[in-house]
Amino acid sequence: MRARIWEVGLSAVLWAASAMLGDAEAKTKIVFWTWNRHDMDVRNAMFEKFAREHPGIEVEMVIHTDRYQDMLKLAWDAGSPPDVFQTPSDALLAQQVEAGWLMPLDRWLTPEFKARFMPGTFQPYVSTIGGHVYAIPTALLTAKLFYNKTLFEKAGLDPDRPPKTWEELREYARRITRAGRGRFYGFIIGAKYPWVYMMNISWMAATAGGYPFNYHTGKFQYNSEPFKRALRLLMDLIEDGSVMPGMNSMDDDRARLAFCGDRAAMIIGGSWNPGVFVGQFKSDVDFGVADLPVPDEGRKGLAPAFFAYQWSISSKTGHPDDAWEVVKFTLSDEYLSAMVRAGKNMSTVPTVNTPENLSLAKGMKECSDLTYHKVYPPTPEGLLRLKGPPFDEVAAGIVNGQLDMDEALEDLDRRLNEALEEAVEEGRIRLEDFLVPDFDPMKK
Repeated sequence: MRARIWEVGLSAVLWAASAMLGDAEAKTKIVFWTWNRHDMDVRNAMFEKFAREHPGIEVEMVIHTDRYQDMLKLAWDAGSPPDVFQTPSDALLAQQVEAGWLMPLDRWLTPEFKARFMPGTFQPYVSTIGGHVYAIPTALLTAKLFYNKTLFEKAGLDPDRPPKTWEELREYARRITRAGRGRFYGFIIGAKYPWVYMMNISWMAATAGGYPFNYHTGKFQYNSEPFKRALRLLMDLIEDGSVMPGMNSMDDDRARLAFCGDRAAMIIGGSWNPGVFVGQFKSDVDFGVADLPVPDEGRKGLAPAFFAYQWSISSKTGHPDDAWEVVKFTLSDEYLSAMVRAGKNMSTVPTVNTPENLSLAKGMKECSDLTYHKVYPPTPEGLLRLKGPPFDEVAAGIVNGQLDMDEALEDLDRRLNEALEEAVEEGRIRLEDFLVPDFDPMKK
């Protein structure tokens, strides 16, 4: 899944108590960085267990949320990177390999170990670069619409029938907003940080057959009808007055808090949201989970699913085997099962995704439904030296009326394709690595 990261968040330190009070035996400290906060409760409990079982290893866990990549670069520039850290499960991984940050994991990976994971887990520009494995995704995430059943009922809508089309989404949002009379609204987006346009525009465009990179021609194509229609849908919701005010001063956490507080009826997000609603926010909101609505004329593409939550070992660690013990623990059935049972994510180890595990957390069963999802092939977008703003910032400018849609998307494609040509000419990218001759947005 590609993730954009911002402000410093929370830091937590875990340590193991000595078997005896006077035990002076030195421990190996492994510094572990992640950008995920919503699953902190489960991770804390699991690492406490790890500490008891590995008394010679002390894990110091640090969580940076919104500015993770910036903080990671600062750590490397200062010569004090973490031993184990979360890495992106997309083409951005190649940049970290090129920078010399990552240690190959091949020496620890047996064929039996790799066979536990679902097909596609070990694919180029997701977890492997140049034939070497640098990370292993632990989760498969899906794109969903979350809706507040309480507010549906207050607006006279069936709480068990979420909107199936874009026009229904707009009509439901209007009806709920009218019923709310300023107390609650039909739709919410926290757009303080533009990355949320990935969820609210790119994911919705996928259901209309839109995808940023043409896998047949090797050209970027944001300037296309599916993306324009998805942008217009959000702009129509805003024009209708159906979007909760303050979207540009509210981040995604604030938006989800408003959803949990019965202030907004619908929000687009990933399958990590139930873990946020229940685990992080301790909310008792009565929510439902639905597939993303599709264009009125019918589905033209599958919604995206993403490999995510993978950790890599620093090339500078002084304790690679101990660092691998930590990574291996995050890949164990025990650890992965705890995440699934708590509703944090679906696992990339299929045997962990049992009906029993998926049924224990509210919304997890629906989030794990892959009927209308596919894992899209990686694109070279994150590897380019793009001049000017990327898509999410362009989308923000369009939605806020600062940019003309046609001109802005045409300019974005031009800049992306020029940057791609430059990367190919310089030998930094092999275009053929990203071409998929039989690609079809309706086929898994």
